[in-house]
Amino acid sequence: MVKTDGEFIYLTKSDRLRIVSSWPVEDSQEVGSVELSGSSSDLFLHDDKILAYSHRYVDDDERWRTVTVVDVIDVSDRTKPEVITTKQIDGRFVSARRIGGDVYTVTQPTITLPYDVHEEIWDAYASADIDNGYSLSWNASALRQETARRTRERTVRPVIERRLAQMPMTDFLPSVTHEDGTREPIADCTDILHSRDVSNPGLTVVSHIDLNRPKTRVSGDATAVMAGTATVYASQRSMYVAQSSFSWWDGFSSIDQVTRFHQFTLDGENTAYTASGMVDGFLHNQFSMSEHEGLLRVATTNQNQWWGSDEQNAKEGNNIFVLDAETPDMPIIGELRGLAPGERIYSTRFQADRAFMVTFVQIDPLFTIDLSHPTEPKAVGELKIPGYSAYLQAIGEDHVLGVGMDGDWDGRLSGVAISLFDVSDFSEPEQQDQLTLECDYSSSSALWDHHAIMVHNDTIAIPAYGYSWDDGYGVGYASGLMVASIDTESGLDQTGFIDHTDLAAEVWGYDADGYTPQMLRSLMIEDTLFSISNVGIVASSLEAPEEPIASVPLH
Repeated sequence: MVKTDGEFIYLTKSDRLRIVSSWPVEDSQEVGSVELSGSSSDLFLHDDKILAYSHRYVDDDERWRTVTVVDVIDVSDRTKPEVITTKQIDGRFVSARRIGGDVYTVTQPTITLPYDVHEEIWDAYASADIDNGYSLSWNASALRQETARRTRERTVRPVIERRLAQMPMTDFLPSVTHEDGTREPIADCTDILHSRDVSNPGLTVVSHIDLNRPKTRVSGDATAVMAGTATVYASQRSMYVAQSSFSWWDGFSSIDQVTRFHQFTLDGENTAYTASGMVDGFLHNQFSMSEHEGLLRVATTNQNQWWGSDEQNAKEGNNIFVLDAETPDMPIIGELRGLAPGERIYSTRFQADRAFMVTFVQIDPLFTIDLSHPTEPKAVGELKIPGYSAYLQAIGEDHVLGVGMDGDWDGRLSGVAISLFDVSDFSEPEQQDQLTLECDYSSSSALWDHHAIMVHNDTIAIPAYGYSWDDGYGVGYASGLMVASIDTESGLDQTGFIDHTDLAAEVWGYDADGYTPQMLRSLMIEDTLFSISNVGIVASSLEAPEEPIASVPLH
C-alpha cells in the first residue's frame, strides 16, 4: 500500500510503515518507520495522520474471532512516526473509503461458539448421518438431500440454541476493543437489520472514524445488516455493499443468480442504512456499479458457473440495470439484458450517461452503452478484437484506455497489453493502438488489482513480468514497470521498462542474477516517476525512465 503528499512517500512493507522523502529527488531516502499491528490491507493519509488496517485472530473465552486492527499514526514528524492509538473492530476487513477526514469501514463479524461446542455439534451432526453422508453427496436425489438436511438440522439446532442462550448479548453485538482491552458495542440490537429474503447468516457493519478529532474513536452508532458482502462501491453520498447469491449457496440445491444491494447514506457519525435492491446475475467488481444523479447503474453476468445454478442461466448473457437509488426498495426502472450470451464481464466503466463493457470467452467485444435515457439503456456499438481488457479508464470524452491481455482469434492469450480505443463515434468504437510486452508470454498484477495501474496526464505505467524461450532450452525472465506515453492523436508509445535488478543485489546482499524483484506500484510527483518493488524505490524522469536519478533500498 502506497500514498504520497508530494514531498514524502508512505508505504507498508511487511508489518512496518516506512516514510521516504521524495524531494529533492536526488536526495530521496528513507527517513522514518514504525511497526504496525500487522501486514496492512489498506492505508489512508489525511493531513498529518495515517490510518492503517490489518487483521488479527483473537482467542478469548475459549473461542476465536477475527478482528480488524486500525492503527492511527501521527506523522507530523516524518522522522519519528508514532502509533497514537490502536482499535480492534470485530470482524474481517472488507473495504474502507475516506471522504475528507471521514473514514467509513466495512467489516464482517461472525458469531463464534466456544471450542467445546463444536465437538457436541460434530457428534450430533454425525449421529444424523444414518448412511455415512451418502444422502448429501452430489449425486443423491433431491428428496434424499432434503431429508438429510432436515434431519441434521433437527439434531444440531437444539445444541446451538442451548449454548447461544448461555452467552451474554454483548457476544453477539459488533464491538470495538480499546487500547486498555475493554470492549464496547458499536451497534445496538435495534441497529441490526434483517432482510426479508434469504441471505448469508453474517453481519455487514459500516462504522465511522473521524480523523479530524483530536482523539480517535470508532462511532458508537454503526449500522449493521444481516448479509454477507463481497463488493463495496462508494460515491460522495452513499456506500453500497453487494452480495451475490453464491455467497449463501449450500452447495447442492438450485439457486437463482441474483445480487442484492444495501445502501448506506454517508453522513459522518450519522451514517445509516437507507435502502436495498436486487438484480439478476452476479457482479464482476466494484467498477460494475455507479451512482449518477440519484440512480444506481449496475452491470451483471448470468452464467452457469457453479453446481446448483439454473441451466437456463448458461446462455443468458450480461446485463445493465438502472435502479432508483432514492427509493427504499430501489426498484429497477430500466434494463438491458442478454449482451454476449455465453460470455462474462471482464471489465466495466461508467462515465456520466455512458458505459463501456468488455466481455470475453474467445474474443473481446467492447460494448458502448447509452444511458442518457435511464429507463431505456441501449447498446449502440460493439467492437470485436482478440484478447480482453480487465480495466477500463476514460481519457477525455473520445478515448478509453484498456489494460488486459492480447491474444489471437482462437482465444489463446499471449501477453499483457495496453490498448487505446477511439470512441468519438460512439456507435463505431475503434482500437486506435495497442502495446504488448515483447516476450513469449507475459502477465501483470494490474489484471486483478487496479491499484497497480498508474495513469497520470499522458503517461501510463503498469507492473509486468514475462518470459521468453531461448532456442527451446532455457527461459529468460523479465520483471519491471512498463511505461508508455498516451497521445490521443498518434496513439501509444512504450518509453521504457524499469528494472530493479541492481537494487535487488544491494538489498539481498548477493548477486541477484536469476532472482527477479517483483514490481508492485508506481506514482508521479511533478515530472518524476517513482517505481516501487519489493526491494525498494527508484526515481527516474519521464524522458528517460530507464535511467535512475535516485534509488532507495528497503531492507
